[in-house]
Amino acid sequence: MTKTLIKNIEAIPPLPESVQDVERIYRDENATFEDMQKAIEKDPILTADILRIANSPMYGISRTVNSVKLAVSLLGKDAIRAFVLNSAVNASFKIDLSPYGMTKEQFAYACERQLALAINWLIRRQPKRLGVMAPAAFLVDLGRVIISKTIIEDGKAGMVKEAIGDAKDIARAEKNACGMQTTDVTATLFNNWQLDPEIIHIIRYSDDPEGTIDDEREMAAELKAIRETVLPNGEITEASIAIAKETIEEFGLDMESYEKALDKVLNS
Repeated sequence: MTKTLIKNIEAIPPLPESVQDVERIYRDENATFEDMQKAIEKDPILTADILRIANSPMYGISRTVNSVKLAVSLLGKDAIRAFVLNSAVNASFKIDLSPYGMTKEQFAYACERQLALAINWLIRRQPKRLGVMAPAAFLVDLGRVIISKTIIEDGKAGMVKEAIGDAKDIARAEKNACGMQTTDVTATLFNNWQLDPEIIHIIRYSDDPEGTIDDEREMAAELKAIRETVLPNGEITEASIAIAKETIEEFGLDMESYEKALDKVLNS
């Protein structure tokens, strides 16, 4: 890890107080939907972000979501928690992803499509996994923002641009440029924020699910397939779907549920 990368990770501020409140409520088994609603509504910016994301057609809600209460009741605490964490990211980061050849809007679109795919894939088959998979799918590529800032400052942006242009291994280019790849930086940041260790573990192993076992191996493979489906700029192509399906077959994941979820995301 380069000195610049260390500096940039350490410079990320703690989660805002309102986000920390939501996180505490989420982890409290005795807390209610109303407790989460009230914590969110204390922060007008957070409330606006939640309503904006909840009204995306990707989540399959057929009515307008005009209140936090309705958003929580329709989407559940797992998805709303992921939205809350994303709001904190938007408030904490100046996003410049020019080394990756994409805009802030494309990055946000990719994150939202990854979350939508995770929710639609798991909501009926493995809903309990969404507590880990929703924030993991939504924010797994956050480390890319920090790497981008680092390699711009160090004059190494060309290494990633070249890898993308030549369809080479981007993770390897990131490691060569700053000493870590996207998933490792995201996991380190989440650890600094003291988020759920299981989320950190799944993110860290999403590049290599064979490195872990049992349910965590399966979730890491699901996250890998989600990231393979949605390209960094938010596009989903026949080639990216084919690569994801290879991972699904390799790890024995539920192909039928994936295809149904993918149809919903593509048709939203």
